Amino acid sequence: MLPNVVGDPAGLSWAAPPTELRMTCEQPADNGVLPPLDTLVDLAPLGRNDGGTRSRMAVTITAAPAMGRAERQRLLREALVHMAREFEYVDAEVDLL
Repeated sequence: MLPNVVGDPAGLSWAAPPTELRMTCEQPADNGVLPPLDTLVDLAPLGRNDGGTRSRMAVTITAAPAMGRAERQRLLREALVHMAREFEYVDAEVDLL
């Protein structure tokens, strides 16, 4: 999902499969329905949501497995913003995190 981070994957040797960054409400409410994420997690830093509430969001991260802490944090922030935008948090920006 983040090809600019990885470059050409054909020339890379992989030690692990791609990773999924996921936020999910896994325990249903008393009525059997999964609660919206924003009832359990403060999603305000992602901005307004044009698509309504959701009980789950996910994005796949493809990157070389060996990276430093700063690079890993940057990649995760970018992945979180990408995921948020795909789920209609239209104001999500890396500098808001």
